[in-house]
Amino acid sequence: MRNVILLWMLLLTLMVTACGDRTESLRNGLPSTSALPDTSTTGSKLEEKDDAIRAIGNHVDGRLLVIPTTKVKASPLGAPSCWGLETDFRWSGDYELVWESKSGEHSTKVMKFPMDFEIVQPNDSPIEMQQFTLEGTDIFAFVPRYTDCHALETYLYGVSNNEAFPISFEINSDEIWTHIGQLSSRSLQAINGELIVTGGYGAGQDFIEIYHFQYDLMKKTMVLKSTDYLQPNDILK
Repeated sequence: MRNVILLWMLLLTLMVTACGDRTESLRNGLPSTSALPDTSTTGSKLEEKDDAIRAIGNHVDGRLLVIPTTKVKASPLGAPSCWGLETDFRWSGDYELVWESKSGEHSTKVMKFPMDFEIVQPNDSPIEMQQFTLEGTDIFAFVPRYTDCHALETYLYGVSNNEAFPISFEINSDEIWTHIGQLSSRSLQAINGELIVTGGYGAGQDFIEIYHFQYDLMKKTMVLKSTDYLQPNDILK
């Protein structure tokens, strides 16, 4: 009988202790330890670190490479929109463009992109840069996003005499752009010695601008020579 009484007293003590822990957890607004989810792997499939090459421009003398300067974040886009599909890949971090010469042992920095630079693509393969030639200079176009709500951010780089350099856009003597926006449905074209870029389009915009540039070899810039203004319906068909 005495053993039975001792057993009941032990069970009562354990029940009081458990209730006290639960009351304290509720007071702090936190679940009890036994109710907390295992967070050791939470989000690991949603966001990962990535240090891979994100774009390549192949040249007979070497390669242009877009590479991270630190480990960047890679994750699914998450929701379908004009930015892309929910299954698309998005990278965010600090990137730079380097020139990797076939004749040299070290890569040369060409330019650094803005902080928290974003790249969005339908797969995780490196972007193949578009290539064309103007004034004897091999020119590469880097487009970090494959689609956009308004215009595709586009950067140009030249390769000449085994050296690489950024190419700017001179709109006028007081306005220089480091990059340009082009309509996602119409890629830039190099025709008859000039570069033709179809500008972006947004709701309420009356015209779409068609830019005509000529490449200035000495200044390493695309100089705007003329602009056409077309009705959106003439292009967006």
